[in-house]
Amino acid sequence: MTIKFVPDGDCLVADVVPKALGFVPDRIWNPSPAWDHRTEPWPAPKTIRIGISGTEETAAKFSPPPFAVGLLGGGQRALVSVTADPGYHLWNDIDFTLSVKGGLEVRLDLEGHSDPVDTGRHVRLEIIPGEPTEPLLALLARGLKQGYPDAFRSAGPVPKWWLRPIYCGWGDQVTVSMWLEGVGPEPRAIAYCTQGLYERWIRRLDQARVPAGTVTIDAGWSPTGTMRPDGDQWPDLRGFIRRQHEAGRKVLLWIATWLCDGLPDAWCTFSGGTKLTADPTNSDYRKHLRARVTELLSPAGYDADGFKIDQLAFSPSERRPIGGFQFGRTFAPKPGGTPIRLAGGGWGCELLHQLQHDIYSAAKAAKPDCLVTSSTVHPYFHDTFDMVRLHDMGAVAPDIFAAMGARANLAKAALPHKPIDTDDWVHTDYDLWMRYTCGSRAIGVPCLFYAERFMLNWQAEPATREVPPADLARIAEAWKGL
Repeated sequence: MTIKFVPDGDCLVADVVPKALGFVPDRIWNPSPAWDHRTEPWPAPKTIRIGISGTEETAAKFSPPPFAVGLLGGGQRALVSVTADPGYHLWNDIDFTLSVKGGLEVRLDLEGHSDPVDTGRHVRLEIIPGEPTEPLLALLARGLKQGYPDAFRSAGPVPKWWLRPIYCGWGDQVTVSMWLEGVGPEPRAIAYCTQGLYERWIRRLDQARVPAGTVTIDAGWSPTGTMRPDGDQWPDLRGFIRRQHEAGRKVLLWIATWLCDGLPDAWCTFSGGTKLTADPTNSDYRKHLRARVTELLSPAGYDADGFKIDQLAFSPSERRPIGGFQFGRTFAPKPGGTPIRLAGGGWGCELLHQLQHDIYSAAKAAKPDCLVTSSTVHPYFHDTFDMVRLHDMGAVAPDIFAAMGARANLAKAALPHKPIDTDDWVHTDYDLWMRYTCGSRAIGVPCLFYAERFMLNWQAEPATREVPPADLARIAEAWKGL
């Protein structure tokens, strides 16, 4: 069954009554895990906001997850899913509100940047009845396949190197900053993204025979907007990448989709006089972005092998405006000021899709087998990246495999043909981290964030502890054959 949206000011609204479902729901299920890793349905009354930026109830750091909820009651269930034509995903957030009487209101906020009447012709609310015992994730996959069939068509086998273990240096960047400077803000870690330190950490992995097939250089190798290597921190990025290739490894570069360090004002979004983010609708910025991607990946340039796309949640928003220049230099101006200015059209998910697609298409043109990872776990984004990154754990869960497994299962339901980067930004519980790192190959492509020191305590000393070579050897043994 399809229900039409109707305009309501700057919003589109659709109402689902129990009669349309065939039962009275008393619980609502959010496919995206909550801040505390909850996956169980919530009792009515309840509002769940799903969007590009997270909330307490939608906090797995997927930007965005599927815009869908499950409704349950009386032994029955149904999926309620918002779908749209290409070019019309013109929102940042959708509120799903289940009342105590079983009615569901779905409110889609266009934030004054799109015509509700025109947009309403291209957006639909689909109701997909479920079988009484059908797993909710299976129902979700069935509904998303109905709305976005292209995402469920296999493009064939992926390059074998994509599936080899990943070493990401962010954990070591953070811990070396804490070790040398003492407890303090995490963003200090960008100063420790240096060629010498990465070479040190990779030597430790080699000595322990950890079979890392990909090295991810994280935040700090370049100003976020210019995407040009910092010559002081990376005096020979091209040579570093060449030596990794000679050792049989590939290299990914961390990039922040929205952060605008080093960009001219004309290429950025503004709210009043406040500079917020890069403007993906600006033609000159788009040319710059494609040129930088080409040089970074081209064999005639730096010859890197792909990108880790991050900082997705900075998509422009009138309701929750945020801006930033470099990681850690971010801010949230008061909402309700002068409307955000863009050079071109579009809004919400469409801006993020265009930005990520520009990166992806330029990357594939420069190096067809390159790897682009992202956390946009929505089937509309299937043509903008290659591998789902499960993202930071956040609050460390006692059952870490259940928490990260729930994210992986959501990714498989929404994008079944994408491999999964299991991530490894787990902190404060060393034994838990060791169990996860050694066992994460059961969830997806295993990843390692620490080659030298582990992040133990954010508030007090000792803030870090050593990862002894014997434990790196245990990880190597657990990853044998990959």
